[in-house]
Amino acid sequence: MVMASTRTGGRKRCGVALLLAIFVMALATALVVATLEAERMRYMSLRNTMQWESARYAAEAGLNEAFARLATDIDWRDGIATTEFPEGSGMTYTVAVSEGADGEVEVSSIGRAGGFSRRLNSTVKQGG
Repeated sequence: MVMASTRTGGRKRCGVALLLAIFVMALATALVVATLEAERMRYMSLRNTMQWESARYAAEAGLNEAFARLATDIDWRDGIATTEFPEGSGMTYTVAVSEGADGEVEVSSIGRAGGFSRRLNSTVKQGG
């Protein structure tokens, strides 16, 4: 009869060890999943920030091209059709140019990168 109680006690210890092992595995799994999710969110945030800034740089490129055209031709008002810059990058800009008050020229450039668009506006006073 003593042997039977020893065997039962050993089974209880094995059961507790098994439950403890399952608990530790579940805890480790939860930590790994939480870490992976945090890294995924960090990556998405970085990607969005890069595209947001790239859209701004594309809009600035459009403004700079418009300023260069205005510097060579004071009467230029055609604007710039959608242009990919740098070529093959997927980033584009479009520029609209219009007359403003008192000889000013309104320049508006929209840059696009990824799912983001950024608009930059500038007023240029020509002449003295």
